[in-house]
Amino acid sequence: MTKTRIFFLAVFVVLFACVSTKAGDFAILNFIGFSKDGKYLAFEEYGTQDGSGFPYSSIYVVDVAKNAFAAPSVNVRLENESATEAQARARAKARAATALSKFRILQRNTGTLIVSRILTDVAVNNFLSDEASKTQTVNFAEIILSMYREGDYDLVLKPVEVVKTKDCDYADQPIYKFELSLKDKQANRTIVLQKDDKLPTSRSCPLDYSIQYVYIYKDRIAVFLNMYYTGFEGPDMRYLAVTGTYK
Repeated sequence: MTKTRIFFLAVFVVLFACVSTKAGDFAILNFIGFSKDGKYLAFEEYGTQDGSGFPYSSIYVVDVAKNAFAAPSVNVRLENESATEAQARARAKARAATALSKFRILQRNTGTLIVSRILTDVAVNNFLSDEASKTQTVNFAEIILSMYREGDYDLVLKPVEVVKTKDCDYADQPIYKFELSLKDKQANRTIVLQKDDKLPTSRSCPLDYSIQYVYIYKDRIAVFLNMYYTGFEGPDMRYLAVTGTYK
């Protein structure tokens, strides 16, 4: 083997090692929409698993007022590395069609997006920073015009550390449940949207949470949280929807 080939092989190995140690599976969110009356919503998260390389798609239907699933989730994982995310999504969409029709979910009926903190905006995403796992507050209004403002709300997300269970011994960081509350500053009242009594086993071993999107529709609110946990090749991220009425 020539020196040139040895050099390029060494560079490739180093680059591959760097990608492998820093890789992780961050799901992509597709907010499908609310039902016309706002009682239900549906969303999808999809991506490609780290480690296996298998594409997946999951679709959830939520009872907005109850902040609970209205139907079993649809989960598709194509255990074939040549399969695509588009194929996984198409299969999940077909399987979820009955539930989406039953709860009268309207495609793209997403209401008004009032908060957007995308993952590439490092200034507002605390994960893996010194601010990780600290209380996060997002201040927003329903409408802002040049001479008019409607609403003044503080959305407060508080991670709460919990004792690791045996199943979470592998996590090299603390794990958390959370509290999410909405303070209506004009009406001087606070609504607790969610307060975990204990960490649900369905969440695996969460390392942190963050607020990404907030939507309002009629008198309903939907908050999409990022949930981070230890994955095969680095931290992974999935979505949680916290919902309720805010008026």
